[in-house]
Amino acid sequence: MPNIHPIFTHFPIALLTMSLIFDSLSIILKREQLERVGWWSQLSGTIGLAATVISGLAAKSHIIISQNGREAFEMHEEIAFFVAALAVTLLLWRIAAGMLLPKKKALYLSLLTATVILVWVGAWYGGELVYTFGTGVHHPAR
Repeated sequence: MPNIHPIFTHFPIALLTMSLIFDSLSIILKREQLERVGWWSQLSGTIGLAATVISGLAAKSHIIISQNGREAFEMHEEIAFFVAALAVTLLLWRIAAGMLLPKKKALYLSLLTATVILVWVGAWYGGELVYTFGTGVHHPAR
């Protein structure tokens, strides 16, 4: 089976970031329409994150991780699991709030900001795995 993990990785990065931006703008500009865009971005980003984590777990059994890349891989994987737990928790919290921002907006946006930052950090480790350590890259015989 081909490694489809790279197909999914950019969705949670972009969509969860957009959720944070639109939700923040909805508070600043006091526009509920932006909050709804934030909701759909968050929902789509969390679904994309689930697909990314699942495809990453599937890829794990088919890739070769160099000894030098092992630490970066473990960090990438641990961050992915933590981010997934945070993203799902925030999504459930938002569903309980009727898909709008919860009453504790500052706490919610702080946790969403932390989630987005961790998504970026996890993505950076993923990039290091590919571009520094060649993880998952096919090297044709010479």
